[in-house]
Amino acid sequence: MTDIEIKMPQLGQTSDEVRIVRWLVKEGEEIKKGQLLCEVETDKVTMELESIAGGILKKINFGPDSQVKTGDVIAVIRELSESRAEKDADMPQFIENRLYKEETDGSLTKKLPQNSAISGPEQKHSFKTSFEPINLKQKKELLAKIGAEKAVQMYVKMLEIREFEEAIKLLFLEGKMPGTIHQYIGMEACAVGVCSALKEGDIIASTHRPHGHAIARGLSIKEVMAELYGKSTGCCGGKGGSMHLGNLEKGMLPAIAIVGANIPIIGGMALAFKLRGEKRAAVSFFGDGASNEGAFHEGINMAAVYGIPAVFVCENNLYGASTSIRKTLALENIADRACAYGMRAEIADGMDVLDVFDKAERAVSFAKEKYLPTLLELKTFRLCGHSRRDPCKYMTEEERIYWQSRDPLVLFEKFLLLEQVVNSESLNKIKNQVKKSIEDAIKYAQESPDPEPEDTYKDLYTDMEVPR
Repeated sequence: MTDIEIKMPQLGQTSDEVRIVRWLVKEGEEIKKGQLLCEVETDKVTMELESIAGGILKKINFGPDSQVKTGDVIAVIRELSESRAEKDADMPQFIENRLYKEETDGSLTKKLPQNSAISGPEQKHSFKTSFEPINLKQKKELLAKIGAEKAVQMYVKMLEIREFEEAIKLLFLEGKMPGTIHQYIGMEACAVGVCSALKEGDIIASTHRPHGHAIARGLSIKEVMAELYGKSTGCCGGKGGSMHLGNLEKGMLPAIAIVGANIPIIGGMALAFKLRGEKRAAVSFFGDGASNEGAFHEGINMAAVYGIPAVFVCENNLYGASTSIRKTLALENIADRACAYGMRAEIADGMDVLDVFDKAERAVSFAKEKYLPTLLELKTFRLCGHSRRDPCKYMTEEERIYWQSRDPLVLFEKFLLLEQVVNSESLNKIKNQVKKSIEDAIKYAQESPDPEPEDTYKDLYTDMEVPR
C-alpha cells in the first residue's frame, strides 16, 4: 500500500490560484480512479476535479473556501492493490450483455427522452439521407470481408487511442504536461474506421481534437506524446502541441484548430490530385459545429462543382463545445445538407467501427474512381468534456449513461470475443502491450530534449511537395 498525493493541476489560464468550493467526498471513504473529488473555482470557471488514483481518502489538506496554488497537495489517497475502486474502474457497471445484445441484434430499443440532444428536432423536410445502424448479421458479413487480422488491427488502434487519452488526462491532472487538450474518448471508431479505409498517399486533415486521427493514420505514439510535451522529438518538433500535430510524410497535415478551416484546404489538395490524374483521396475531419461555418458551405459547394476526390467526414458528437446541435440545426441529419450542393452523402454509426469502415471505404473508392466527393456523417459522442476544463454540466445523466452503454471500444471487444476472433488470453496480451507502449512513450517524451532557441527560425518555409 502506498500513499498518492493529489496535487492541484494548472487549471486557470491567467492565474495559478484556485478556490476550493466544496469537497464531494469525505476522509476515510473508498474512491475510484476518475471519481470527482471536489469542486473548484478558477478565475474563469467553476469545475470538478477528478481523482488520479483509487483507494482510501486518507487526508484532506484544504477545506472549503481555501485558496490553493498549482502544485499544492490538496489530499492524500492510500492506494490499495486489491481495492474495489481499481476493479470498478476497469469497466462501467451499466455496460451489460443485455445492452450489447440490443446493439448487435439491431433492435436498438433503448431511447432517450425527447429533450435529449440525441433525439434531434422534428423532421420538417421532404429530403433525408437514410440511416439505420447495422445489425449483428451485417457485422458478421463485414468481419468476413475484412478478415480477422485487420479487425484485430482496428481494435488495437482504438485501444491505443483510448489508453493514450486516459494517460494524458492524468498527466494534465497531475500538472506534468503543459498546455491544454481536447480529447477523443468515445470517438475512436470514427478515426480508426475512416483511416483503415485509406491507402498510402491519401491525406487527412484534422481539427483541435486530433490525437485519435493522428494515431489512427499511423503516427507513432512516441512522436505524438513528445509533441504534447513540446519536445524536439515530437512530430512537429515541439512547435505544434496538442492542437497542431501531424506528419505529412505519414499522410496527415498538421491539425488546424480553427473550426471548419481544413475543409477548403482539403478541397484544394483533392483538386491537385485530380489535376495530376492521381488516384488519391483527401479527407477532412470536422465536427457538427463546423457544419454551420461558412468554410463548410463554401468548401463542399466548390468540391461538388469542381468534382474532386474528397471525403468530408463530419464527426457529429451532438455538441459544439457546450451547445446542443438541436439548437443550431433544423434538420435531422447534417448529411441532409449535401443535397443542396448536389453531393453524395452517407451516414454511419460512429460508435461502430465496422459500419464506419464500410461507409468510408465506399466514399474513398467513389472519390478515386469517379473523382467526386462525399459528405460522410458519423453519429458519435465524446465521453469526456470539450476540453480538460469542461465539467459537462450541460449533459444530462441519462444521456451520459446511454452513450457510455454504447462505448465503441467495449462493444467491438465483445463482438470480437463473440465471433472468437480473440479470446481472453489474447486480449489481455494486447492490453498489456498497449499499456507498455504508452508507458514507453511517456518516458521517451519526458526524457527528450527541448527545442533550441534557434529552432524558431527553422521550418518557416518549405518547398516540400505532398508525398506521392
